[in-house]
Amino acid sequence: MRIIAHRGSSLTCRGNTLAAFEQAHADGADGIELDLRLTADRQWIVHHDVAIDVAGSPAKIADLRSDQIAQLWVGPQRHPVPTLEDILVWAREHHMPLVLDIKDGDGMAELLAAVDPHAGAFPIVLSSFRRTVIKYLYRERPQWRCALIVGSIRHRLARRMFQGSILRFARKNHLHALHLHERWVTPTLIESLKKTQVNLAVWTVDDPARLRVLKWLGIDAVITNDPATGRAIADDDA
Repeated sequence: MRIIAHRGSSLTCRGNTLAAFEQAHADGADGIELDLRLTADRQWIVHHDVAIDVAGSPAKIADLRSDQIAQLWVGPQRHPVPTLEDILVWAREHHMPLVLDIKDGDGMAELLAAVDPHAGAFPIVLSSFRRTVIKYLYRERPQWRCALIVGSIRHRLARRMFQGSILRFARKNHLHALHLHERWVTPTLIESLKKTQVNLAVWTVDDPARLRVLKWLGIDAVITNDPATGRAIADDDA
């Protein structure tokens, strides 16, 4: 079971910062998941939310230029906001696999231009909740690894209804993986994915008991805020 650090080691550090990514590396993560947002001047930065704090008030990232965001800090430790290029260079130096969660549907040409120089140098998976983004990436870069993210659906019957659609989309677009909320996980789904050779990553799991269950079920990867604990459980032969 591979351990993917959710926004880095975000249980102990401010997520989506270089400090969190360096801690994830130290914690033995097999990869790092991070979030991407597009600025007003069409540069990709690493940030989860639509808005960012500017002098005590929220401002939309889409309305700010990258040079303005470069002057901002996040968290009480005052971490700078990384750019996508910052993290691609860092990950390449450390040969750290990345999962890039693309939050915005615009800026695809700029995304391709940013990732192209690093593609093949180390493992990169591009992921999104947006099916249109995944379709675009498969059309433009069919050799790249892509993953569809699927959120929580509370009712079991509804999950059963949508499961077939998700599996068909994965096959049609030759997905490397599905990144599913842990509520989706059933032995039947796991078996179905193994037949299609689509990897399964489950998010976001921090509970040690649940991590052990997922390992026993044969999940390919878990996305966790606590990669140190995940690493210990993944490596435990007991």
